Amino acid sequence: MLRPHSLINTRGKPYLGRFAQSVNEINVKDADYRTTMNKKAGRLRKHFAFKRFQYFGGISDNLIFGCALADLRFVGAAFIYIYRLDDGEMRTWQFKTPFARGLNLTNRPDNGVSTFKRGNKHISMAYELNANGERKKSLNVELGQVLKIEASMHEPSAYETMALCTPTAVNGWVYAQKTAALPVQGSVTSELGKFHLQDLHCFGHHDFSAGFMRRETFWNWACLSGQLNAGKGQRIGLNVSWGVNETGYSENCFWIDDKLHPLPQVQFRFDRDDNHSNWRISSENGSIDLSFKPEGLHKEYLNAGLMKTNFKQIFGRFKGYVVDASGERYEIENLYGFVEDHYSKW
Repeated sequence: MLRPHSLINTRGKPYLGRFAQSVNEINVKDADYRTTMNKKAGRLRKHFAFKRFQYFGGISDNLIFGCALADLRFVGAAFIYIYRLDDGEMRTWQFKTPFARGLNLTNRPDNGVSTFKRGNKHISMAYELNANGERKKSLNVELGQVLKIEASMHEPSAYETMALCTPTAVNGWVYAQKTAALPVQGSVTSELGKFHLQDLHCFGHHDFSAGFMRRETFWNWACLSGQLNAGKGQRIGLNVSWGVNETGYSENCFWIDDKLHPLPQVQFRFDRDDNHSNWRISSENGSIDLSFKPEGLHKEYLNAGLMKTNFKQIFGRFKGYVVDASGERYEIENLYGFVEDHYSKW
């Protein structure tokens, strides 16, 4: 595994592969971005080709919430949702802004801050790394009197982050940094009530992705965070996908407490025409076999010529198993998590 401090080397090329630690900076200004015919791209072409998004999600005994910030250059986007498990009540908020005005995403997974501001609506995701190698990720949301979120998750120095960079198409690359199985502290306040996340045994996951993605990008993704044995066992997290980071290296993995266990490529099977259909996520070698039963849905749809989005994030329950390299099998029984079906032209 590589240990680069910054992602782009002195020749303008990204370090590729799985990293022992996350990079400190995605120094995209130093990148030698080329056209598909291997000509040096102009400044504007390079600017509009670079995409980035960040996501903070939490799963607890009676609340699921998620918040995403996305800089797609021609447009900036933010969404937040909260879902109360005991009665299925859900609230969602979506914002879009031309040319990402009011949105400022950091390129520093450590010691950076990403923000969105519109009137009395404020969202921030902050990242901190201290001298002991401990990381903290924070989410703060204020939508006037409608919604307030103050949440944070802490990574001990021994926690193994999933970080990799893969080549994409003929001239691009994508850096992805993901965490799961981390306890979340803080609170969520809305008309659905006030929820103290630590009391609800909330566990979180985070996604920090950026790069020169395909003009037309597609992925399926699945993630969960929680505890084994009905909340009495080890922490477990899952991150598997296909579509984006699939060129030579796999981002697929699961966590038991702070340790990351790699997984091979996986297959997603579901009915795209039925949002309530069950999903199956499995691998050819049998190291993962999960079923997923949907309960709630956040979706976005845009067909605007140059830009298109057909996005569904579905939350529900997973059941099945994962197996580590030593052959130890971990049974998953009705743990909440997410799946995504996503297509974008950007």
